[in-house]
Amino acid sequence: MVLVEVNNLKKVYETESDRVEALKGVNLKLNKGEFALIMGASGSGKSTLLHILGTLDRPTLGTVLYRGKDLFSLDERELALFRNRNLGFVFQFHYLIMEFTLIENVMAPLLIGGVDVDEAREKAVEMLKMVGLGHRLTHKPFEISGGEQQRTAIARALVNSPELVLADEPTGNLDSKTSESVLSLMAELNRETGTTFFIATHNHELEKFADRIYFIKDGVINI
Repeated sequence: MVLVEVNNLKKVYETESDRVEALKGVNLKLNKGEFALIMGASGSGKSTLLHILGTLDRPTLGTVLYRGKDLFSLDERELALFRNRNLGFVFQFHYLIMEFTLIENVMAPLLIGGVDVDEAREKAVEMLKMVGLGHRLTHKPFEISGGEQQRTAIARALVNSPELVLADEPTGNLDSKTSESVLSLMAELNRETGTTFFIATHNHELEKFADRIYFIKDGVINI
């Protein structure tokens, strides 16, 4: 089943002195439950594409269909609700709140979505145990390693049971051993939960897990 379909997606950034075509007519599909990659050099358009798929930015032209519905026909309030209910995000930097415990960080998306505190806590604990951090529940991010911080970010991305997780260079700040552990975790969670993953990466180690790989250069995808 096709979960996401992108048609002729273009993104142009314009200033008084410059005009940059970040995406030049991108087409792609993501199937439900797929583990897919988008690979390319820095500046090729990977992050721009993920930001648009995550409805954090709007395209200049083209459509993003989610289960057949044009996402950018929604207003900003509807898009915010869609993001909270359907999407998870993992970035190169974990963006955890340093003053919060791991449980509190993972609970945050649930509380924003209106979930009861006790239920949110239960789900956060369950997800942290799933990513191997059951022994770190009350620790704060500065008390754990970089790899554990990124595992927490993955738990936060998955706690709402999203259909789609978008990850932008999720191992970019990790050493090779820790990176391999995080990559294996994401592939395992994909298999166990059926969540679709779409990952922008330079890391060729991820290719062995991928169901589909897109290559992007200068804003154009070559399959």
